[in-house]
Amino acid sequence: MSSKEDTKSNDTTWAHGLFDCCSPAGLCCLTCFLPCITYGKAQHRMRHGNLEDYSCCNASCIVYALLVHCGLGCIPTTMQRGDIRDKYGLKGGCFGDFCKSCWCTCCTLMQHEKELEQRQALLKGSAEPYQPNGGMVYSDQTQQNDNPGYA
Repeated sequence: MSSKEDTKSNDTTWAHGLFDCCSPAGLCCLTCFLPCITYGKAQHRMRHGNLEDYSCCNASCIVYALLVHCGLGCIPTTMQRGDIRDKYGLKGGCFGDFCKSCWCTCCTLMQHEKELEQRQALLKGSAEPYQPNGGMVYSDQTQQNDNPGYA
């Protein structure tokens, strides 16, 4: 009864690279100037599986902002990365998480957000019931052609 997201094998690769951080530009700018918002958004996704009732100024955001100003922002980022790896069975380890969180904080936070967004969209898409496409429509070609030279 285990599902793919509960896998603990750590053999799955991240869907987004660590340095694939300049796209989308909005997320890049937001994370560079206000990393606490990206951190809080990813934490909300981890807890709730969606962005319903999300507020950009949530408890996770505030705690992260305080820790960043004390020079300890890499600690919650490392913990978040470990939680994401555990939840989705992604490759990596605690030491690598810590190094990436300390020296590439913005790239790491963007990778977290994009990874969670994509994986939750895939889960949501597979959970929706089948939606049939519209039926085929026949159009009479003889009425559309008024020129008798072309039949």
